[in-house]
Amino acid sequence: MRSSPPSAESGFTLIEALVAATLLTLALLAGVALVLQQPRILRRLDAQRNALHSMETAVESLRAGALPLQSQRLDLRSAAEPGALALWITVEPAGYPPGLWQVSVRAVWTLEGQVRQSQVETMIWRPEL
Repeated sequence: MRSSPPSAESGFTLIEALVAATLLTLALLAGVALVLQQPRILRRLDAQRNALHSMETAVESLRAGALPLQSQRLDLRSAAEPGALALWITVEPAGYPPGLWQVSVRAVWTLEGQVRQSQVETMIWRPEL
């Protein structure tokens, strides 16, 4: 029995193996970068969620009458604390009908040295007495 000599196409060349190893390394590095950014992303999402919850609470307090229906600033956390949060509430008459108010609530907070903000707008009906 005679065996045939190996052909040049029977395996990977050195160049193909290096290209494959390089692509695999790049894919793994991209995955590691995402894993390393996860804590930062979670802190940002938690801060946004807290700001949204604070804005919703302020709007509900305005609707219920627990907060006066006037423009004001609320400091929810001390500026010295990390993640300090301030709310700016702007109240303006909407025009017609009397008793309809346009309310804007803007949350401003600092996270990792960057000032971030979010805003909601709504209408509140408070009949004049």
